[in-house]
Amino acid sequence: MIQIADYTASLRESKSVRKDLRMKPSVVAAIERASTCVGMDTSTFIASAAYDAAQKVEKAQFRTSLSDEDFDTFASAVDRPGRRNEALGHLLKLRSELLTDD
Repeated sequence: MIQIADYTASLRESKSVRKDLRMKPSVVAAIERASTCVGMDTSTFIASAAYDAAQKVEKAQFRTSLSDEDFDTFASAVDRPGRRNEALGHLLKLRSELLTDD
């Protein structure tokens, strides 16, 4: 038997929000079969799977992946000494003239 965790179990809050969904009958049937197989009620199964997916999506938004070649190029660029950029220096000077720390 496949074991699936209830990812929402650790959340210490009441179930006070209702979410109505329209689904295709074949999708509902598959969800009901799967939830029965793992010993969860359908509502918990759906909420847990959706919550797990949402966490993965949110986490992926804050991660950057590079191939080994791209990482080596990036690391090499970071390790090289910087060069003076006159345009950025000019903008920094303008910023300090326009903005003051109060």
